[in-house]
Amino acid sequence: MILSNLNNKALAIHLFRISFGINYFFHGIVRIPNLDKFVAGMQSTFQDTLLPGFLVTPLAYAIPFAEIIIGLLLLLNKFTRETLIATFILMNILVIGSSFAQKWDLVGLQSTYIGFLFLLLYFMNDNQTTIQKIKQHNS
Repeated sequence: MILSNLNNKALAIHLFRISFGINYFFHGIVRIPNLDKFVAGMQSTFQDTLLPGFLVTPLAYAIPFAEIIIGLLLLLNKFTRETLIATFILMNILVIGSSFAQKWDLVGLQSTYIGFLFLLLYFMNDNQTTIQKIKQHNS
């Protein structure tokens, strides 16, 4: 795909997807070397909440790996629709957790991410159609 063949809308969507991919990928990457510390922090955060510990620990271990996979797939533009759906699920899990911890500032930030995910998914189909037209035109 040649960038000069993309209209501004298609280019914007690609750059938006790439930016989100970088964001998620590095969220996960920086947590891996300190994974036990990250998990301990999550356990501490939810210790005095109604959220059961048997849910917190496995989710805390899984989150960085989910972020890396999501980021990588967004960067590679592979399974993008499915990846965005999985990201919505992850973000809603995080909103539920932040609500249990009464971390309303995080709920607000996570809701902002959800809004951006909505925009990315909403405009992605138009973008995919544009890419298919460009490929057909160049063939």
